[in-house]
Amino acid sequence: MLLALALNVTSANAAEKKVPTIVVAKTQGDRISHWQPAMGDGLAQMIITELNKLDNVKVLESVALEDLREERRLGENGEVAVGEAVKKGQWKGADYMFKSVVTRFGAKESNYGGSGGGIPIPGARRILPGFGGFSVNKSEHEVQIDWRIVDNASREVLKGASGSAVGVEKGGGFNFGTWGGGGFSNNREFMDSALGKATVKAITEIIETVKKIDLASGARSVNAEAEAKSATLALRNVRGAVELVDGKDIWVSLGSKNGFSKGDKVKIYQPIEKKNQQGKVVLTTFKEAGEIVLTKVQKDKSMGAYSGTAGIGEGWAAADAAIDIDTIEDK
Repeated sequence: MLLALALNVTSANAAEKKVPTIVVAKTQGDRISHWQPAMGDGLAQMIITELNKLDNVKVLESVALEDLREERRLGENGEVAVGEAVKKGQWKGADYMFKSVVTRFGAKESNYGGSGGGIPIPGARRILPGFGGFSVNKSEHEVQIDWRIVDNASREVLKGASGSAVGVEKGGGFNFGTWGGGGFSNNREFMDSALGKATVKAITEIIETVKKIDLASGARSVNAEAEAKSATLALRNVRGAVELVDGKDIWVSLGSKNGFSKGDKVKIYQPIEKKNQQGKVVLTTFKEAGEIVLTKVQKDKSMGAYSGTAGIGEGWAAADAAIDIDTIEDK
């Protein structure tokens, strides 16, 4: 039973945590040759594919934006039914940006032997005859990618979310002259080459690191939530009244237009008038009488069940349980 309870709590916490969104910028090349722009798209697409497999981030499209805009333009031009058209302003915002720069992308070749009349034998003063022109070419391909994750709202580089990944592979190279500018991940020749395999190794190293990062909500989401909460609190900063006492069901003049929803708590107060010697009401104080949890919420009124024993009268004051009623100004 304890294990089941712990699993339920863990599952609930996981469900409550909001997964942050991330976009992938085109990969830049540091002193990379003329095919760099296509490489930037190709590597970004490979990174998008791998990041999209992770559970701690939600990837938003960032490379094919013009294709998405073209889909929206179909609706704007009337070529798509009004009810099915994509409308401007519906894209989600990204908390973070994944930025990467390729600082090494190539091969180092080593030649063993030479064009002499044979193979030199270590420790000997002679050359083994019969092997003239012997030579062995060996290529080692290395890809280094420097990367970081940046908060889009604050421009801060996240602590622990940056580094350099290096992939090394020995074998045959890749002829970019016959490539044609296609995406790397879609080019079988590149993926089968030593350079392609070194690239995959570097990206895999990055993804393994990102997988372990506990990414909290970005400043964009935090600011948006704070603004929404502030707006809701402003709406709730109002004093309502008990409009109907129907047994244990208490109806108050606070509804969705005041920012209330099902499950919210509302306190009920007995108003007490303070009069001077001439009988003039100088001020009204409020004595807390009980609390209700809203079960029905309409635009201008709500209902909650009262579990207390003290009597509640119609006309008594009602206010958000989280707000001190004495701080609410009369409107």
